Amino acid sequence: MARTGAAVSGAATLGLMSGRQRPFQAKKGPYDYIIVQGHYDIWEFNDRLALEEESQNSPLRDHLLPRLLEGGVDVVVMPAGGEAARHRIGSDQLLEGSLRSTDMLLREIEKTNGKASVIRTKKDLPEKPDRNHVRFFLDFEGGDPISIPAEPGLHPDHRLALLRHFFRVGVRGLQLTRDGRNQLGDGYLEGKGGKLSRFGVEVVEEMNRLGMMIGVSHVSENTLLHAAEVSKKPIVSTHQNPRHFINTLLQLSDDMIKAIAKTGGVAGVRFHSQKSTPYEKLVEMVSYVADLAGIAHTGYAWLAHDVGLPKTAYVPGVSSGPFPGGEIEKLTKYEQNSRFIDALVKGKFADKEISMVMGGNFLRVMREG
Repeated sequence: MARTGAAVSGAATLGLMSGRQRPFQAKKGPYDYIIVQGHYDIWEFNDRLALEEESQNSPLRDHLLPRLLEGGVDVVVMPAGGEAARHRIGSDQLLEGSLRSTDMLLREIEKTNGKASVIRTKKDLPEKPDRNHVRFFLDFEGGDPISIPAEPGLHPDHRLALLRHFFRVGVRGLQLTRDGRNQLGDGYLEGKGGKLSRFGVEVVEEMNRLGMMIGVSHVSENTLLHAAEVSKKPIVSTHQNPRHFINTLLQLSDDMIKAIAKTGGVAGVRFHSQKSTPYEKLVEMVSYVADLAGIAHTGYAWLAHDVGLPKTAYVPGVSSGPFPGGEIEKLTKYEQNSRFIDALVKGKFADKEISMVMGGNFLRVMREG
């Protein structure tokens, strides 16, 4: 029995619940679902390009893309700029660095001979699994690069110029803050924080108009709750876990999850480390979100580094030293996705529900944007 509403009673619990009998279903794997990876950082691009070796000059075409295709990944949400230096190829300039990072990703996608593309319109979203093509949904991790010096008399059309410029080149999402306070609102380091600023409200409203996906990962609780009130479209937390399991300000409280769901949005869980979030624990987290808000508001972000890049700043075949990963990092992306799907099956999720978790819910939000 799939649950699609918010605030569902415990009697309809999905996931790791006792007493529920799931009808037999044939074993399925990554190639049977449209897989949307809700967040994939650009560590690998930075790490390989920094080596200045010819074999590393095309990190997407020659290294990451083959692994994504082999893993059955159809859509990747990837930051093309943002507030951390790694989202700007190490630049200390917010705008220029984000421009360079966006250009780098667009150029890398161009070099794939049609095996990768940028999602610009709803028509670009996949209708079925595609083992020969990966689509990139470009977003920003933090709104500082589109911010301008405060000028109260400046007309909103001018204050939002940078947001529109990035939209025109293919950016389709924006995470409102990263860790701290910016001109849009407060990140989680500000505690519960305050509401969106006037500029932050204008950004949310313009993103609604443009059809951009509003990201609330890393934001403070009060900023998230305010964004949920202001937005007329779904908001998403692409890569956070319920605070019920990891009790830090970076994670999502129950009220934050419910607020995201009320907009029609998605709360995507992510791998942290083998000790804190093995795949069985991730399934518990998915089940928790489903119980709290509805299966339609679940998703996943990231299942850990894989054997092709087991750790940031460690490039296999080039970097020195012993293999830095653990059991999960020794797996291919196909093996990681397969294990996660198997864990969902063991957690009593029906096939339709697994399809929603693996990508269907994120696709719905992208289509509704």
